[in-house]
Amino acid sequence: MKASVICRDIGAASDLLRAIANPNRLAIICLLLEGERSVMELELALGIRQPTLSQQLTELRDAGLIAGRRVAKHVHYRVVDERAGKIVACLRGIFSELLPASAMLAVAGDLNDRQSLAEITALARLAERELM
Repeated sequence: MKASVICRDIGAASDLLRAIANPNRLAIICLLLEGERSVMELELALGIRQPTLSQQLTELRDAGLIAGRRVAKHVHYRVVDERAGKIVACLRGIFSELLPASAMLAVAGDLNDRQSLAEITALARLAERELM
């Protein structure tokens, strides 16, 4: 086979991986795969401050991975590129700690909404150790 045939989508694959390679962007994609969320919901669930969150949402939107829709004064985002979901599914198969956000929140129980995803992940790991 010719190298040009084997590598014809290598640029697109590289661009997609680059777009979700940032930890904040990956966390945003993971949460949005579970359903549409407003900017405020993302900020509270992920513990990412609004200026950083806006920057990361812009990166994901410019990459064509997410889209937003305005509802009154709020913007709600959703994943529009199914390839992002496929990559996250592969990552979850490789990294067991990359749980769906809903699973992390279930482990966290009645934690206050402002706790970060990192804190919830740490609690999930602790709970997992206690079960062993």
